Amino acid sequence: MDRDEFLRRIGTVNVWRRGDVRAPHKPLLLLLALGRVVRGETRLAGYGDVVEPELTALLKHFGPPRASHHPDQPFQRLPGDDLWEIPGLETPGSAPIKGRVPLGELRKMEGGFPDPVHRLLRTDPQLVEEAVRRILGGHFPTSLHADIREAVGLPAYGAPLSDAWSGSAAAAGTLLREAPVGAAGPSPSVAPRDPRFRHRVLRAYERRCAVCGFDVRVEDQLLGLEAAHIKWHAAGGPDSVPNGLALCSFHHKALDVGALGLERSGDEGVAVLVSSEISGRSSAVRQLLDFQGEPLRPPQHPDLAPSGEYVKWHRREVFRGPALST
Repeated sequence: MDRDEFLRRIGTVNVWRRGDVRAPHKPLLLLLALGRVVRGETRLAGYGDVVEPELTALLKHFGPPRASHHPDQPFQRLPGDDLWEIPGLETPGSAPIKGRVPLGELRKMEGGFPDPVHRLLRTDPQLVEEAVRRILGGHFPTSLHADIREAVGLPAYGAPLSDAWSGSAAAAGTLLREAPVGAAGPSPSVAPRDPRFRHRVLRAYERRCAVCGFDVRVEDQLLGLEAAHIKWHAAGGPDSVPNGLALCSFHHKALDVGALGLERSGDEGVAVLVSSEISGRSSAVRQLLDFQGEPLRPPQHPDLAPSGEYVKWHRREVFRGPALST
């Protein structure tokens, strides 16, 4: 296998789909495995002692809010994408397993990249970084990329490779040093972003945060004001104003992690929801708690208000409910 074939397989991973429901199980498992490659850990990882607890934690933090998570599903099904091996059970290219392995047996098994894939990755750190960027760009908003990297043990963009990396002269280099922190290459399955989206959203909201009204400028430069997608771009959300909000960087991150949510209020209005999972003692916590049930600042024209379709998606797929009581 060469690098182009590996990237093709990364871009064509068969992710479970039902409408616009999020299913980041396979992408998170691949990122977990790529982190192991960078740290020089063994090719195969035990399901019960490594993959199950670590992938469950990732799904809780970066997956959709669900009553239960199923890390066994991607572990068993990824062999069908020619990117995973479970010795003694599956070979690369075989059909996906359809839940026939009892959980007790699965916890005794190991899985990981097939040996040719692992050897390719160990000798090509640039390939690892490109794969990481494609996975992140194809499944998660940019605001979460640094957090996910840290959670799976991957270096930040431009950071030196781990000393554990071995196997090539490139090991002493860096991962795409020219890439800015927070940047991400688009996945082939995700439409390119519209560069006019930010301008249109900020103009519609009069260049003020739709939650707190933040509008700080340094001379003529806006400071920390961003155009947020309600339905993530990586999940197929369009670059249109009814799918956007002008938010300060703090409330943008809170929206993307599900600490803040939205709820239709009346005919045209939208109210802010705050997750009951919020906790903390600093004064900054009030910048979340004080907005529970408060109306979102509307855009200049009613036609540009958040679409109910995208508000419902965020409530179902991102918001960490239930909301605080008012």
